[in-house]
Amino acid sequence: MTTRHELEGTLARWFALDADSQLGVFTGAYAAWPAAVFEDYVAVRAADEFLDSAPVVTEGMLSAAYRASKADPTFPLREASRGLYSFDADLGYGGSTIYFLGASPAQPLVARSAPELLLRAARLVRFTSLRFANVTQLDLAHLVPFVIGDG
Repeated sequence: MTTRHELEGTLARWFALDADSQLGVFTGAYAAWPAAVFEDYVAVRAADEFLDSAPVVTEGMLSAAYRASKADPTFPLREASRGLYSFDADLGYGGSTIYFLGASPAQPLVARSAPELLLRAARLVRFTSLRFANVTQLDLAHLVPFVIGDG
């Protein structure tokens, strides 16, 4: 099993399912990771590599907060155009547990239609009490056991 210590200094990158079985992808520098990600980090890495070459299946829509930030929209729009909700951690150091919505897919990818590589990684983290379509941010501290690295 991969440990958080082994990944220290890497960008947090993981997947999840929401209450509607829709997929989300989460990214963040010095961010908290759900502990369940480390049960099968090989699947997470494979899903991330797959997502890089996955075909466009829908239109991505930037969140209002992301538009207001004037940050480069390429990354979140690319993920949303593959059908995933794209979340990014609050920037800064100290292991943020808060992730913000960057972009939403016009037509979300659901578990029953997801490629197995993505689904295997997303099944590691399930948010049974929230729907990605209804949130602009989420705090892991209130949802799942998590780990924060050494910084």
